[in-house]
Amino acid sequence: MTEKPTRKPRSRANREARPYQRKSDGKWVATVYLPNGKRKPVYGDTRDEVLEKRKTAEREIEDNLPVTAGRTDTIEHYLTRVWLPVTLPQRVQAGKLAQSTLDSYQDTCEKHIVPHLGRVRLVDLSTTHIRAWLLELAKKPSGRRRKKLRPGEKKLPPPERLSTRTVAYAHAVLRKALNDAVDDESVKRNVCLLVDAPTVERKPPRELSKDEARALLAAAADHRLWAYWLLLLALGLRRGEGLGLRWEDVDLDAGTVRLRLSVQRLRGDVDEKTGRRKGKLVAKGLKTQASKATMKLPAFAVAALREHRTAQEAEQGNARLWVDEGLVFTTTIGTALEPRNVNRMWEDICAAAGVERCRIHDLRHACGSFLFADGVDLKVIQGVLRHTRLATTSEIYVHLLDEVKDGAAEVMDGMLVDLTTEREKRRRSAS
Repeated sequence: MTEKPTRKPRSRANREARPYQRKSDGKWVATVYLPNGKRKPVYGDTRDEVLEKRKTAEREIEDNLPVTAGRTDTIEHYLTRVWLPVTLPQRVQAGKLAQSTLDSYQDTCEKHIVPHLGRVRLVDLSTTHIRAWLLELAKKPSGRRRKKLRPGEKKLPPPERLSTRTVAYAHAVLRKALNDAVDDESVKRNVCLLVDAPTVERKPPRELSKDEARALLAAAADHRLWAYWLLLLALGLRRGEGLGLRWEDVDLDAGTVRLRLSVQRLRGDVDEKTGRRKGKLVAKGLKTQASKATMKLPAFAVAALREHRTAQEAEQGNARLWVDEGLVFTTTIGTALEPRNVNRMWEDICAAAGVERCRIHDLRHACGSFLFADGVDLKVIQGVLRHTRLATTSEIYVHLLDEVKDGAAEVMDGMLVDLTTEREKRRRSAS
């Protein structure tokens, strides 16, 4: 009976296969076994390099960290193949992100992130990369260049550099993307959190005085959208909220209006012929539950809306074409108003009133400020402006008017006179 040959003693434990070199490209390959039983290959140019990558991956598994060893996907790949086309659209569909926000993130990635950091591997991104990138953005010329000469100019000045706000926003977008990369276990940590973004000095909102508001309303008295301007001030509406009002949401008999929609322009896809994007106007739901509310209309605003509806019905009867979308404020053919055109109308009103140029949104600030000046409680103003947090109302929107500041100084002056009476008596007796 023949004896079985003795098996050669094993020199390696299970799952410790030797790395091998591929004939196709000469790359060295080693295998890492994941906790779920699957295999993950890692690659290197030399045997020592691939062994080091395998050790790194095994340490990451022991520490319950994402296995990043051997990953080759770049920042451009992650942003353009994963984050922008998959992660963010899913959030939009879930109602956690506005489509306009996604468009803004995409624009920032295309202009300020991918051109500078796109070729860097995701796992190799370091704080040094982030700091160098922020310095580059601070020196980068702005894309908004003047195309026309101003009076007295012989040539156009060089373009301004990117604003601090733009640089900080780019940093915020990349930080959000890397947060998702950490959640996806594509990277171990978010290096953007280790680098400070530039500080943006927040300019205080324009404070409209009552005299300025009076002049603006007087200049808009004969405007086709008189009721619109009045409502923005009376209810503290945002521009898009006013444009999104529908007659079905207005009850003039009860003197109420229900706020639920906002008109915005969304960025469209690039036109292959022109190379420009075609946007579109959409009516979208308000972003927070607090913004959706039924507001009580002042009697003066009710009268203005009745007058506006009568004028609109007459305009509809005389129009050759009218697209009846049920909107309260429309173009001359019944369609939604373009927000940028409304801005231009407001600039004309400011010029006619002789008031320093201000934004439409400053009417919303003025609403809160005027109510505060008349002694209305901050909690009530929060309800009028429909803020989720009271801190937003007190810190951002309600600005003391000059009259209130002067009044506070006068009150304090009286208090100081009263409190220092004894000191004045002593000085007189000493003299």
